[in-house]
Amino acid sequence: MTHLKIVWNFNTKQWFCTTCGRTSDHVIEHEARVELNQFDCQLPYVETVDSRSGEETVRLIKKPFKMELKNEAD
Repeated sequence: MTHLKIVWNFNTKQWFCTTCGRTSDHVIEHEARVELNQFDCQLPYVETVDSRSGEETVRLIKKPFKMELKNEAD
């Protein structure tokens, strides 16, 4: 599948495909399209991690023991 809509990003000075997020450093749009069309236009696949029983992350918060307030006047 070809990259149908690419736009120029002024901040990064790159052509950007709005569908898949692939970028090209070429300044001329035609050259950027030639480079981008070497790859399929599809969303990148990200594998998610499922937490199994007993593998969850536990956050431990340590509390100070017998904390006393001090007066600055003392």
